[in-house]
Amino acid sequence: MSRVLGTRRYLLLLVCILAVLGIHQATKVVRILCPSVERDWYPSVKPQNSSPPYVLNVTDDEGRSVHEDRFNDGPLYGPGQRTYTISLNGTHTGNGTEKFVGFMIYVYNQFEDEESGHFVKPLPEGVSMTECHLNARSYINEVVQNSTNNQEWSSFQIKWKSPTKYPAGKITLSASVVKEHGVYWDGISLTLNYVCPTPGCYLPGGCPHGLARTKFGCITCECAGAAGLTVQFTSTLLIMLTLFYNLV
Repeated sequence: MSRVLGTRRYLLLLVCILAVLGIHQATKVVRILCPSVERDWYPSVKPQNSSPPYVLNVTDDEGRSVHEDRFNDGPLYGPGQRTYTISLNGTHTGNGTEKFVGFMIYVYNQFEDEESGHFVKPLPEGVSMTECHLNARSYINEVVQNSTNNQEWSSFQIKWKSPTKYPAGKITLSASVVKEHGVYWDGISLTLNYVCPTPGCYLPGGCPHGLARTKFGCITCECAGAAGLTVQFTSTLLIMLTLFYNLV
């Protein structure tokens, strides 16, 4: 009888270990490096160091630019999952509007564990999208680029939907633009900020260290300094083993 119980114990232990390992392995993400103009299109050519003749803009569904709704010197994206239009425009010069033959547009979050929204399909004609990771980021990013070399733009627009969560962190749009073969600019960017919601709470006892803030810098209805519980993979395994031995 004791041998049967011992065998069952070790089988159950093995199942628990495999279950936890399976959960841990399932969280691993195959990382695909995001494309770049320098690495994938012109590996022996450096980007221009002059001021780029191109700008990024974002407008809401009413056609209003985010630059018109500024907070702390930064444009905003609003609460709720909203659809915006991202525009990449050539600037006006004495010879007309600057044109471009290629581009890559990235959207990424300041926090590695937060989403960055997504481009809305169907994509414009002559454009493709890649899901990838920027600098080993934890969350998947999206990059759009032209998929044809037979087109020239002075302006390009694409729809983008903001993150489901609000706030989700500062969202940066960044573009690399090719004026002509071997001539391009990197880092044409626009960062979208957010406004923290008012907590709307009352703590009669007060907080000796004030109210806590989230990682987004927003005030919460909890006192600062409250200890949080974080259970890591090894802790989870130890807890399961302890429960197992107490039961059998």
